Amino acid sequence: MNKLSLILTLTLLTFLTNKFSAQNGNSNITNGNTNRETLVMRSGYKSTIETKGSPYLYKEYKKARIANNKVLVDMRYNAYKDEIDIVNNGQNMTIYKRTEYSPIHIIDSDEYLYLLEYPFKGKNLTGYLFEVKKFADFAIFMKISKDYEKGRYAQDSFDIDKENSYEDLPDIFYIQKSNGEILEMPNRKKKLIEIFPDKKDKIEKTIKTDKIDTQNLNTLSQIFTALS
Repeated sequence: MNKLSLILTLTLLTFLTNKFSAQNGNSNITNGNTNRETLVMRSGYKSTIETKGSPYLYKEYKKARIANNKVLVDMRYNAYKDEIDIVNNGQNMTIYKRTEYSPIHIIDSDEYLYLLEYPFKGKNLTGYLFEVKKFADFAIFMKISKDYEKGRYAQDSFDIDKENSYEDLPDIFYIQKSNGEILEMPNRKKKLIEIFPDKKDKIEKTIKTDKIDTQNLNTLSQIFTALS
């Protein structure tokens, strides 16, 4: 058999084999789309996808006082899980969400976290809020959160791996009234006046726009001035 005939024979055999496999399937071959991830998993080797960011507000542990405990502990706030991690006798642990463990005072940044019940998307949640400013008859708190997006492997040679990532979510501000009730900071000046009718004149004079953008530092400054 000459070289050309051999090539044609091998080509025909390959075509028939592929056709047979496509029609009948094979215990080792799937008929679905094959991408890099499935090939990697089949081979028994899985590379590590990198992770960008951190679930923690501060990556490092901070000295903190829990409630009235005189002994300082090393702690950090998990903004993704809304949990407090501490080091106890050399072991990492998460403290229970109990009012007797509140507030938590982070010493070097002088921040206070309170375990409170607050409204969120139509539900009442119990979690940690950061105290932003305390007035004579009310207080302003802030919810700090992070989101997690799972990465993925490249789907083909033209694609690249996508890393896991933790991203900051927009801060949410709350008002705690003198009776303990907690309300989400309204996004309209009119609604803010309804909460503080006795401060109507000052609110109208100080806050320049009807829409309240709490992500804007200038607007926050105007709110604090109007409510002080």
